[in-house]
Amino acid sequence: MTDDRSGRSRRLTVSAAAVMAFGLLGVGATGYALAQQSGPPPKVAAGQGGHAGHGGVSASTSPSPSTTAAPSGAAQNPHAGHGGTAPGGAAYETPKGPLLDRSRPTKVTLPGLGVSAPIIDLKLKADKRMEVPDNGTQAGWFTSSPTPGELGPAIVVAHVTHRSKPAVFFKLSGMRKGDKIQVAREDGTTATFAVSSVGQYPKAKFPSEEVYGSVDHAALRLITCGGVLDGETGSHVDNVVVYADLVS
Repeated sequence: MTDDRSGRSRRLTVSAAAVMAFGLLGVGATGYALAQQSGPPPKVAAGQGGHAGHGGVSASTSPSPSTTAAPSGAAQNPHAGHGGTAPGGAAYETPKGPLLDRSRPTKVTLPGLGVSAPIIDLKLKADKRMEVPDNGTQAGWFTSSPTPGELGPAIVVAHVTHRSKPAVFFKLSGMRKGDKIQVAREDGTTATFAVSSVGQYPKAKFPSEEVYGSVDHAALRLITCGGVLDGETGSHVDNVVVYADLVS
């Protein structure tokens, strides 16, 4: 962590570029099949959400001081995915709070829930949906989002159940404000976040802008499925999102 102005400028440039890529790739593309444990969920039209999907898309709007809306028409529902869309890439002159240099995450730990899991990279597939962990013991970091500790919302997702058994984020909805989240990073550092809120949303009303939009600090989003399991579709009806901010 550094207060050096030139170092922050470099990080801002990297983060802005990552956010721009996030938006252009349309990570409604987080085609994360957590809702449907058997495979990636179907695509949905812009404006829909869900885990079906994790996340829908939002229409283009004017940016606010802390977030910007997704470009119009960008992104399909990912966890559906986990996915909404990211903003066009506004940079902030004065980020709030601590920041860390870019470094790939390797493990996520939720001390209050007794959860610890390795993190793998998740990229976009040809159909613009996100790759998914192929088991219930790993979490995944969406590589087009910032690394945990950088400026912006880092996205980490995992199954709630896998093959009818509890998976990494089975207890995620039990997190509460103030709970700590630790993310080990490749450079040997650990980014520690504090939960600010926990949301559960019907998949058709996933708040993509709130989850994926740019922010003026280092943030983390943990995403999984939630709610009851629809026996007809084989998918959970809701998505659970944990919002957290970097504290050290």
